[in-house]
Amino acid sequence: MNCQGVRIRRSQPYVSSTPDSPHSLYGLLGPHLKSRLGRFGLALAIGLAIAGLGAAQPLLTRAVIDQGLLARNYTRLAEACFAILALALVSFFLGAWHRRLYVKVSGEVLFELRERVYAHLLAVSPRQLQQRTTGDLVSRLDGDIAEVQRFGTDAAAAAISGALGLVGAYAVMALLSWRLTLLVTVFLPLQWLIRHLARPRIEQNARDVRAQAANVGSFLVETLGNARGVMGAAAEAFEQRRLGNLHANYLQRVIHQQMLGYFVGSAAAITGHLLTIAVFLVGGWLTVHQRMSLGTLIAFVTFLSRGAGSAGSILGLYTGLQRARVSLGRIEDLLKMRAVATNANAMSLPATGGAISFKHVWLKGRDSQPLLCDINVEINSGAKIRLSGVSGAGKSTMADLLRRFLDPDSGEIRIDGLRLDHIRLGDLRRRVVVVEQTPMLISGTLWENLTYGLDDVSTDEVMIAAQQSGADQIAKASPLGYQVEVGERGVGLSSGQRQRIAIARLLVGDPLIVILDEATNALDQPSRSEIEAVIDQCFAGRTRIVISHHDEASTFDARYRLDDGVLLSVGPS
Repeated sequence: MNCQGVRIRRSQPYVSSTPDSPHSLYGLLGPHLKSRLGRFGLALAIGLAIAGLGAAQPLLTRAVIDQGLLARNYTRLAEACFAILALALVSFFLGAWHRRLYVKVSGEVLFELRERVYAHLLAVSPRQLQQRTTGDLVSRLDGDIAEVQRFGTDAAAAAISGALGLVGAYAVMALLSWRLTLLVTVFLPLQWLIRHLARPRIEQNARDVRAQAANVGSFLVETLGNARGVMGAAAEAFEQRRLGNLHANYLQRVIHQQMLGYFVGSAAAITGHLLTIAVFLVGGWLTVHQRMSLGTLIAFVTFLSRGAGSAGSILGLYTGLQRARVSLGRIEDLLKMRAVATNANAMSLPATGGAISFKHVWLKGRDSQPLLCDINVEINSGAKIRLSGVSGAGKSTMADLLRRFLDPDSGEIRIDGLRLDHIRLGDLRRRVVVVEQTPMLISGTLWENLTYGLDDVSTDEVMIAAQQSGADQIAKASPLGYQVEVGERGVGLSSGQRQRIAIARLLVGDPLIVILDEATNALDQPSRSEIEAVIDQCFAGRTRIVISHHDEASTFDARYRLDDGVLLSVGPS
């Protein structure tokens, strides 16, 4: 019997919602900047004060030349020099204050934005996350968010500071010499035109660099996370060549990016040099013919340099915007992933029970073909059932449905009479737990793994659970006791020890329903029988679903088999 070719109609109660996607840099950063506007504004004000002090320095330089050196007035010369020193000292202390304040605000925005995106990813169905490589996700959470944050916060300061610096320099230059200022006005648009023409290439190159960075990250996560398999296959040289090829492609994109930036920047710089030469030629002629003082010419050139720097900063934002737009799109792509739908009026599961009901549940796979076909089953509270079937038959999918790692396309699932979407999501996943072949362990101590994800648990509860599961034997074997490190993913433990830690953690969490998803397949027969006996003893009276390929000697209240998406009852044990 099969259900291939059957069309599935999705029911409305399980449609997930997605938060509105931001459509601009400040749509993304706005919520994080809003609470920090005061400190951000103070940082900008300090930056403007520093820029103002810097603008006064060329005028003092003119006084040194015209009123001191050329006038042979040493007193005026000394006064102007001490004034320059005083300005430098004040700028130094203001600069330290500005740097600390700005870095703190900018860093808080970066970390809070990353936490927001990370929290959203944890609200997404694991099945959706599995469609992306870990390296790609890490690249977006690290490099792309940093790029958006760096532009979004730094751009505001650079734009305001640059604009005011440019206007201030332009105004002073106009007072010093309207002829030279008119000459400057002719040259400025050329720098913007150079960057505008290069914009499409800059944007595409930034996208290529980010993609190559993600590829390298994915490779490292994949191979280092499975270093044992790489070594077992004697594939070290093969993987080294793969990494070399990835690095070659990455380096090629980076070189292209750097050369593109170099040529664009150099073209703008050459334009700036041409402008400086023109100013010296015209200003020099005016000075030689005594229509402008030497100090005025030097002050003008100094302000021109400052104004060019401000203009360059503003034009540089145009280039930075292209890179930020690429990263913004990659972050938005994550935020567009649908989170599991939640209900504001959802309830908690009762402390006792565990009855399960599947009614006309249909689910299609990625290829749009039916994966589960009209599943109807009632499992009594406290029952122990066996679920079998070939690999890919949908056994683990049924476990995922019970924890809302995905939702059915039609039909409904209830626990103790409550529809799953009417139960608080966190409460559902704490009360319906799965013991997998490779349980979740973190890089930390035995105690941290026993209490992982559990709040407000007493020491006595954890110790009792460890004793009942046999996990306390790990602590007894080490002088560090429960503070012994288990290694990344429990690498320092045997498969049986990992399972005992998982069982102890489940005991502390007090679940209603326990699903054993091929939990003992990696163990030998004696260890398997021992772990199964521990589970039966520890979770007697709880609803248990045993998913396995192996013929089980245990007694079951019912046995089911999935065959081409259809659930068949094969009777009790």
